[in-house]
Amino acid sequence: MKYKSRTYFILGVIILISFIIKLVLILEYKNRLTLSSDDLNYVKSAVVLIKRGIYTFHNLNEPTVFVTPTYPFFIASVFSFFGYGLQGMQAVRIIQAVISCVTILLTYLIAKELFNEKVGLLASFFVAFYIPNIITVGFVLTETLFSMLLHLLIYLSLSIAKKPDKFRFAVLGILWAVTTLCRPTIALYPVMLFIYLFWEKRFKIIEIVKTGSIMFIAFAVIMSPWWIRNYLEYGEFIPLAASSGNPFLQGTYVNYEQTPENIVFYKLGKNAFETNKTEVEVAKMRIKQEFKKDLLRYLKWYTVDKAWLLWGTVFYWKQFFGISSKFVIFTHYVLIYSSILGTLFVFFKRIKKYSLIIMLLLYYTVVHCVYMAFDRYAFPLIPLVAILSSFFFTTVLSTALSKVKKTVSAK
Repeated sequence: MKYKSRTYFILGVIILISFIIKLVLILEYKNRLTLSSDDLNYVKSAVVLIKRGIYTFHNLNEPTVFVTPTYPFFIASVFSFFGYGLQGMQAVRIIQAVISCVTILLTYLIAKELFNEKVGLLASFFVAFYIPNIITVGFVLTETLFSMLLHLLIYLSLSIAKKPDKFRFAVLGILWAVTTLCRPTIALYPVMLFIYLFWEKRFKIIEIVKTGSIMFIAFAVIMSPWWIRNYLEYGEFIPLAASSGNPFLQGTYVNYEQTPENIVFYKLGKNAFETNKTEVEVAKMRIKQEFKKDLLRYLKWYTVDKAWLLWGTVFYWKQFFGISSKFVIFTHYVLIYSSILGTLFVFFKRIKKYSLIIMLLLYYTVVHCVYMAFDRYAFPLIPLVAILSSFFFTTVLSTALSKVKKTVSAK
């Protein structure tokens, strides 16, 4: 009990200090916490939703299927209570700071479930003081909310795997839907979950079919208003979002460099939905052409280069508190490289036990290698990276201490 109390005290201190730093950031920088890109569109979307009851994004006069609604509705709900001036913006940021602290707690719980309390504490420390994780709560972007939802989904999955029942899988299906409506990339999560349940927990195929059906029904119930709305607006079944065309097309340009020689011009559609369809077709055409033109260079771009853009740079685009980008990238590299070593260590243990988080990391890497890869997309997965990194450091430290004790005992 004393050990547990001490552990929870340390965890509480870590979370509290992290929250205080975030609060100071928010109060100090206020509306300077902006990237002047998607964050402004999310704010405009929420305001239009409150004022006119129309869900828009880029074009404020056109109903959108470009982004899914969880995050814009979250902002709109906060604005409805606090207004959409500075007070409302600060309220969104402070609530995001709280949400970020929940992610720190979930990091500890996932690490404890997979490894032990020591790994959990170190991982929570890494996440709490990872500079981009402190800064990002100030941006009106999906990263903070999605990161929390993703890790709640993982933690509940690990918990339910120990004591499975129909009701808990229905709850998991609801959470899966809400998370998907925040970032559609997670839509294929059950594939990885059920591979894990079959491989590690020895679920039978019939059990997977039953529980998978329950999850999907719950998922469909939550998603159905979005599906119906999209059909009424565009006359087609749009299950997630019609936003893959642009990142798919942009991802066909090596190093994202568009020149007069390689750029492809195409006719815009009547609306963003039609333009998205065109961009998908243009992207497919470019991929075929470029692979024929220079197979090795293009293959490298779609594997090594994009993976590096995803993990090798850091989501810290503006400096705050005088913290240099060099320092942030150094700490980022420590996490990334030690997590790779931690993953290698895992392969010599029960790889099946840790397969869910490893599959998620690989899945996101592959998806963004197909589409567009840059550090912002990797940000929500940093807690998983921190867990594997912490496993590496605690393993090395415990091994070193064990050798020291043996040496001392021998003398």
